[in-house]
Amino acid sequence: MCHQVCEAVKHGSQEVLADVRTIVNQTSYTPQDPRELCGRILTTCYMASENSSRETCNRARDLAQQIGSHHIGLNIDPAVKAVLGIFSLVTGKSPAFAAYGGSSRESLALQNVQARVRMVIAYLFAQLSLWSRGAPGRLLVLGSTNVDESLLGYLTKYDCSSADINPIGGISKTDLRAFVQLCMERFQLPALQSILVAPATAELEPLAHRQVSQTDEEDMGVTYAELSVYGRLRKIAKMGPYSMFCRLLYVWKDVCTPRQVADKVKRFFSKYSTNRHKMTTLTPAYHAESYSPDDNRFDLRPFLYNTRWPWQFRCIETQVLQLERRQHQDLDGVD
Repeated sequence: MCHQVCEAVKHGSQEVLADVRTIVNQTSYTPQDPRELCGRILTTCYMASENSSRETCNRARDLAQQIGSHHIGLNIDPAVKAVLGIFSLVTGKSPAFAAYGGSSRESLALQNVQARVRMVIAYLFAQLSLWSRGAPGRLLVLGSTNVDESLLGYLTKYDCSSADINPIGGISKTDLRAFVQLCMERFQLPALQSILVAPATAELEPLAHRQVSQTDEEDMGVTYAELSVYGRLRKIAKMGPYSMFCRLLYVWKDVCTPRQVADKVKRFFSKYSTNRHKMTTLTPAYHAESYSPDDNRFDLRPFLYNTRWPWQFRCIETQVLQLERRQHQDLDGVD
């Protein structure tokens, strides 16, 4: 965006120039360098916790340096401990991560506290960051949840995915990676290369020997490549569980058995429907693609689905059993 603004000003666009001067609150300002302009309008913030890896912190810092943003690095552990301290004071109980002997309920709650604390801190800095630097105005908070995470509900309500606007909220992980690759090549941002090859992770669980022990795909039980397929079939082709199973039975015939396809489809729709309520709280995003699962502004179906999908899953199971029976008969005929 900063490159486009500088190009527009260079080619004499008075409207763009007037807008930029209003935003930076400087009537004599003329943007010439995209990095310098970025430093004026964009603040990036890496909110580390005891579960954050040094590698992720370095990637955030390196990218901020290369794009020129005003970068803040901070640690959220004191705020997390304060919130948990209130809970312990009231209940006399102290939750623990699963890695330390806690239950899955405790572990999930501890992850959610970190995510929600980040949202509160993001809004605090958005309101007062410019004030602390002696500058007028305040900032908008940008969200960071993509289509695939929203589709499966792989986010915490009112966590760091909550924002004023989400630039990537209408883009799948697959398309987003292609866009990042384009930016890396076009704008010479080598820091993006390490981000592209790094496994996606929320880093909300304890590190194992200082290494990330949690990845998004392992948590979801679904790969981002699969989610991209499910999202397009569900939204664009308007497919439910059974019709999607029938389509993928053919598309994935060389890599999956009918049983595997059935399990994947049922897993997706179960999680999709269970977390559908989260879609009603999504940050507004630019409706960039027809596969976007944004809430009822674009998808008028209710969010109170029956998560067991009894009729659809029964049809899938019947079809799988018929195919397996036929396969056994074919093998018996060969013998």
